[in-house]
Amino acid sequence: MEAEQNIAMALSYYEECANDYGDPDKTRAIDAVNRLLSDDFVMYYNSESDEQARRGRETHKQFLLRHTQSFPGERWTIDFAVADHETVACQWHIRATDAKTGNPIDLRAADFFGVRDGRLAALRRFLDFRDLDKQRTPR
Repeated sequence: MEAEQNIAMALSYYEECANDYGDPDKTRAIDAVNRLLSDDFVMYYNSESDEQARRGRETHKQFLLRHTQSFPGERWTIDFAVADHETVACQWHIRATDAKTGNPIDLRAADFFGVRDGRLAALRRFLDFRDLDKQRTPR
C-alpha cells in the first residue's frame, strides 16, 4: 500500500504545486507544499552535490513562484510513475510558454522523490538544460 500512497503524493505535487492555475501567489500550491513536503525538503538538479542543493520547504515555495513567473501556463503531465516504500520515480512532460521570449516550451524529464514519514523529503530532478535553453532562445 505504501507504494501506491507515495505515487499519489507525487502526483498531487505535480497537480497542485507545479501546474499554473492563473494564481500569481500560487495559494493552492503553497497550501499543498505545506501538506506534502517535509520541513527539511531538499531539491537537487542532475548531479548537484549536497552543498549545491536547494534546502527547505520555504525555499521550494519561492522556487515554485519563480518557476510559474518564468513559464506561465505551465501544464505538467506524468507519463509514468513507479514507487516503493521510500522512493517515487516519475517521467514527466511540461508544456508552457517562456515569459521572456513567448516561445513554447515542450520538455520531458524525470524526477526521483525521497519519501520520509509520509512526506516528500527530497527531489532529484534530471533534465536536459541544453534542450530547455534551446527552446528559450529568441527566434
